[in-house]
Amino acid sequence: MSAPVADRTRTRRPSVSVDWERTGSTREAPARRIPAQRGSVTVPAQRRGSGAAKAAYARRDQRTRRLGGTPRAGQRTTTGGRAQFVLLIMALLATALVLTLWLSTAAAADSYTLQDARTAARDLTERSERLHREVAAMESAPALAQRAAELGMVPVQDPARLVVAPDGAVTVVGEPSAATRPATPAPAAP
Repeated sequence: MSAPVADRTRTRRPSVSVDWERTGSTREAPARRIPAQRGSVTVPAQRRGSGAAKAAYARRDQRTRRLGGTPRAGQRTTTGGRAQFVLLIMALLATALVLTLWLSTAAAADSYTLQDARTAARDLTERSERLHREVAAMESAPALAQRAAELGMVPVQDPARLVVAPDGAVTVVGEPSAATRPATPAPAAP
């Protein structure tokens, strides 16, 4: 049977204060100080690991130095690829913003043009309907008679007609006579 959870508490490794000024080389262990003393740096205690892990850390440090110098403790290095990616995304977003603004401006301008075209089409439709009404009024019999009288034409009292028989024979019905002009009324005296 296992122990209760309360009994399984882990203890953290103690922090160690290192005085880097007193150590002459990087290979010897630095002197330890109490963290409250002045000028000391608190770092976690060194882990004891395998030789493969040490070699991997050494290769990582070498790559870091080759790419751009040594990073400070706790500082994460960013590669040029990440910066280029961020710049690319920013450029795409800026391009999308400019394109969106341009398209919305063009759509607004097109809506004004469309409104003007609709107004012009409505005006032309109204004009066409008005002209059709005027033509229909001018084609009526009273309007035609008035215009004929203005031109000096005289209406016929008893017109003669031609009747065509089914065999092609033509007969005149009525007696043709010349039209006479009615007397014009005298102008009224003032």
